[in-house]
Amino acid sequence: MTKRKAMISSAFGVVLFLASANAQEAQRKVEKASATPPSTATKKDASSRDMKSRDDAKGAAAAALLESAYEGEDPPEAVRMLSAVLRGSRMGAGDGWFGPAENRYPWKWLASHCGVDPARGRIQRDRFRGTDALFARLDRDKDGAITSEDFDWSDRSPYVQMARMVDRLFGKLNAERDGHLTKEELLQFFDKAAQGKNYVTPDDFRDNLLGGLFSRSGSSEMPTQAVLIRGLFSGELGSLKEGPMLNDPAPDFTLKTSDGKDTIHLAKRIGPKPVVLVFGSFT
Repeated sequence: MTKRKAMISSAFGVVLFLASANAQEAQRKVEKASATPPSTATKKDASSRDMKSRDDAKGAAAAALLESAYEGEDPPEAVRMLSAVLRGSRMGAGDGWFGPAENRYPWKWLASHCGVDPARGRIQRDRFRGTDALFARLDRDKDGAITSEDFDWSDRSPYVQMARMVDRLFGKLNAERDGHLTKEELLQFFDKAAQGKNYVTPDDFRDNLLGGLFSRSGSSEMPTQAVLIRGLFSGELGSLKEGPMLNDPAPDFTLKTSDGKDTIHLAKRIGPKPVVLVFGSFT
């Protein structure tokens, strides 16, 4: 057995143990919840927290072992997701396989195409070969030039971070939640923040704009680690099979139409006309 296989085997042993232990613990909680005397509830809660801390440590160790098996290489998608689950991820952007999409025409391609040094260059309008509308679209920060920062959609990008905050603030001001911020809605916010004054102070503005913005609506319960692990292996959370890479041909398929009256075979559609495949996940 190779070193990589041995390390992966050891890590998966810890994974299976965690999934089994967490599932058994959840079942015990359900069975004993109604029979637990109030006097022992606090001790059981403390014991449960200690057990979770130990499981978290084991999960992190298993994730580190999995990652080290690839010795700096980019692990397969399923391994990245399993590692994120073991580390207690909340399945947000950047975790597991939830990352920026690969691009066939990244910044380096565009810069070279326009005769600009990708390392330090800025593409001004006179160097750009496309339309005004496309230039305006690519110039994300509207500084009059297209730069490498305009192509960065990762969580590290200051623009992406600020854009997400702006979207949330827009939602706070848009009381109707219809995607159209009206003058009346802005005046309603002003009246609420001013509290009878004819002006708004920085404190008034901040407190009313950020008040309640970070509270979680509905249940904040995440699926347990055991549920996520079982979902990954059962195919309910993504797939263990590696997806196609950029520029790979789309996998062939045959599917019935929604009305069941026709059959679509992808191989017969490619060639005569452009084909767009849209994949989505709905819960």
